Amino acid sequence: MKTLKLNELLHIRQENELWFANNERSIFVSSQAFGTMQRDLIENIGINRMKTFFFKYGYQLGVEDAKEVAEKDSLSLLEKIEYGPIIHALKGHAKSLITEKDFEVEGNEIKSFRFKGVWENSYEAEQHLQNFGISQSPVCYTLTGYATGYITGVLGVDVFFKELQCQGQGAPCCIWEGRLVSEWKEEAEEFFSYSKELPILKELEQTNVKLMLERNNLSLVSKTYNEMTNELIKGNSIDSILDILHKQHYVPIIVEDGRQNVIACKGITLEDYDSMRENFSELADKKQCHSKVRVFSMENGTRLMSPIFLLGKVVGYCSFLYERERTPNYEIDSMILDRLASICSLLFLKEKTEVESLEQVKGHFLEEIISGKYTQQEIMRKADFIQLDLSDHYHIVVLTYKYLNSCDEKELTLHKKTFERVSAYFREEKNLNVLIGQQPDSLILLMTEKQVRQQNMEKTIRTLVSYLKKKIKNALFLAGISSHYSNILEAGVAMEEARSAVRLSSRDEPITLFSDLGMLGILINDQNEQAIKKMIRDQLGILYESLDKHKLELIETLYHFLEQGGNLDQTAESLVLSKSGLRYRLNKITDLLDCDLRDPQRQFQLMMALKALKIIEHERIKKIQA
Repeated sequence: MKTLKLNELLHIRQENELWFANNERSIFVSSQAFGTMQRDLIENIGINRMKTFFFKYGYQLGVEDAKEVAEKDSLSLLEKIEYGPIIHALKGHAKSLITEKDFEVEGNEIKSFRFKGVWENSYEAEQHLQNFGISQSPVCYTLTGYATGYITGVLGVDVFFKELQCQGQGAPCCIWEGRLVSEWKEEAEEFFSYSKELPILKELEQTNVKLMLERNNLSLVSKTYNEMTNELIKGNSIDSILDILHKQHYVPIIVEDGRQNVIACKGITLEDYDSMRENFSELADKKQCHSKVRVFSMENGTRLMSPIFLLGKVVGYCSFLYERERTPNYEIDSMILDRLASICSLLFLKEKTEVESLEQVKGHFLEEIISGKYTQQEIMRKADFIQLDLSDHYHIVVLTYKYLNSCDEKELTLHKKTFERVSAYFREEKNLNVLIGQQPDSLILLMTEKQVRQQNMEKTIRTLVSYLKKKIKNALFLAGISSHYSNILEAGVAMEEARSAVRLSSRDEPITLFSDLGMLGILINDQNEQAIKKMIRDQLGILYESLDKHKLELIETLYHFLEQGGNLDQTAESLVLSKSGLRYRLNKITDLLDCDLRDPQRQFQLMMALKALKIIEHERIKKIQA
């Protein structure tokens, strides 16, 4: 038997080719082998579990060494503490040095304990750097575990050691600190978290239970969703779908549109719902939110609510209502409600497609009426298919639109938006059956007088324009209204009247009736267009020749001046000009026309010429202004 005595603390001997340290059988393990285990543990169980594993391993090593030292009665308590770093170093873990000590004992009670020190050449940090590079946090878990276990074993009270800096983070050495657990306060939670970690098999078992529960939940949700989808495929209504859901879920269900008007309900009457919805709190319970489903508190229960999306916009809401004594299963219920919202989105899309198809058919029908394709009998018969009586007096309205200034949206987008809004306005807001035709820069509307008898046609179109201005920002809407006609075969003539009228509409007066054109409306037609142009040339002279933007500016000034009855203040306000700027323009116009702008007869002739110019030369003026 051979004994190798390194010092008074660590005795190494060999017996029967086996090695013993302080009478405990020992094995030699290279730091590289430890590094391999460190890498494999991180890759297989993750860094957090690896921390727990190594901390507990080091803690046990420290506790075993503390037993040997604790039995030496010749050593004082402080000496026993100081032997810890020495044994640590002798075992090759790191070169350890105590730099600060604060230790106070009263009787058998440890009053305070605070030690600081340094580890140099930590084998654990060395291997981490080789295998993973620089870490964002300390990595010497076995070393802190050893120090914690050793001092806890010596003192008989709980202590905790942690690294303040680490070689694994790129520091020149590791700096550690140890205190009583009670002195660490919140930071001691780190210590307790190591002890509270579940064994991986137990955690896997719990995870499996959760996965089974989740699978069952998903199976239930999937079954419900499939049954609702089958009802949708069969072409059944929202009521049929809610019947299916209510039989399985036994909870009141509400489906509303974007303005929160009830579309369908099941398990609750409209009267009960109206009294209940007044008690909804304004704010959703953030803690209970799942996905886009929101939870609202009520005095007598709870409401789960999910938006219905269509083409990226909210078009309605689905809700489950719960009485106070019933607690929602938020996990399952929110998923089912979300699926119901998806089904409603498809229903709304189907309805939207049907409406758009009908509107396109009606628009095509109007184009054929205007083109003179059908006889009166054919028109009346086809109109019956869309529940429209065209034997009544009617008006044609031309609605034009454009952006007021540069806008990122394309004109095609404005065209689509305007058509959708006009169609929705008459269908949903006014419940009127209107034929709407589309042209590149305008909409053509055919409206029967019988449908708007409670308010005249002008008021109806004026409210439409106001509605469009609110719904579509940064756009100008102008309308022209034809005379009333009784013969549907004259729709083409009525459209030309409306088109002539809209050319005199402006931002200040966006609605113009053909009747407002007076004699001018009667005179302007294809047969006497050249005579009208001669009249314009005679009255406007040089202003009409070689039209350009500068002359159009003067023409617009003259038009507003005459329209305001020669009132300078009102004209300046209408043109957004200073009075001096207005006077300058009027003087220039007077010089060019060589006439007195205050002469009533001359004013009448000029106004007729200007209105005729806006109608006859409309396309030419648009090109100049573009």
